[in-house]
Amino acid sequence: MEGHHTGVDLDKLQQAQRMMAEALGEDSPEALENTAGRFARWQKAALVDPRTQYDPLNVKLYPVPDPAMVELVTIKVTAFSACEHHYAPAWLKATIGYLPGEHYIGYSKLVKMFRHFACKYTMDERICNDFLHELIEKVQPRGAGVLLRGKHFCVISRGGNEADFPMMSAFWGELKTSQMLRSEFYQHAMASWDTGI
Repeated sequence: MEGHHTGVDLDKLQQAQRMMAEALGEDSPEALENTAGRFARWQKAALVDPRTQYDPLNVKLYPVPDPAMVELVTIKVTAFSACEHHYAPAWLKATIGYLPGEHYIGYSKLVKMFRHFACKYTMDERICNDFLHELIEKVQPRGAGVLLRGKHFCVISRGGNEADFPMMSAFWGELKTSQMLRSEFYQHAMASWDTGI
């Protein structure tokens, strides 16, 4: 998948952090001596490691039995991301849904697939587009959708409301054309994250 490599150069990340500290006039010995390494390891853990857990060439699917009774499958996912405009952290919450065609996909695989596209310097809009394309290609559902909310620290740190979670949705197939199915999806999406109801 173009633009989704998972390589990382820890030495360059450390050099970049040291340059930022110097540019900001940092004079704390602890920060100057040890923070660069911590910064590099944190960036790798947050924005690289989660993407290595998804293998696009090894997506296990499960056959849908006949007759099939399940119409809509949804799952809630969280992911750490960063905006490509400011390189500032973003905390994402997403509800993913699909209408099974001939196959189901495991819940954990959906989570790993989503994080593969989310855990990097990117845009929410690109995450939705790229993830849905991948889900459609690999699973071939009758319909698919995602509702994404993101708390962006580039907004909050400049005076935005900390409670703001900008929201967007993307749909394909029957989830796009059926108002009834889309309404059910939104009911699932808007259910409490804490209680699941």
